Amino acid sequence: MKIVFRLVLLVAAAALGFWLWTILFPSPEKLVLRKISGLAATATIGASDGNITRVTKVNNLIGYFSTDGEISFDVTGYPARTFSGRDEIREAAAIGFNSLTTLNVQFLDVSVRIGADKQSADVSCTARVFGSDKKDYGVQEMHFQLRKIDGDWLITRAETVKTLS
Repeated sequence: MKIVFRLVLLVAAAALGFWLWTILFPSPEKLVLRKISGLAATATIGASDGNITRVTKVNNLIGYFSTDGEISFDVTGYPARTFSGRDEIREAAAIGFNSLTTLNVQFLDVSVRIGADKQSADVSCTARVFGSDKKDYGVQEMHFQLRKIDGDWLITRAETVKTLS
């Protein structure tokens, strides 16, 4: 009976150790998924968000990008735009956050591929964006390139993907 109890206790301790290991040292895929999820939450603004909250969100948003990060949008019905560097991204985000009452950003069907060097990642997903008065800006395929810089995963390039219509 003592042996069975010890075996059960050993298995439980091993399972607890494994669970703690995955919590304290998450895989690169999980870290990148958290980064993309955090980006969507930061880009989402509510009608009750005041100016200070919006400025804070703009500053937090640029923290997801490397200093030479780039965003390239080519969406039907809007002129193609490319923003290079944190300053341009900050300016565009500030204008967008100030001109919209609400903005809801969701990234769906997120797929992460970590590079062989474990220092780069490619993310493919579907972005769904709703604006003021529930205006649906539609669904758009997105591609992100991330690089591990100083221990943090940062977006080096974000771009829309042209799909067949």
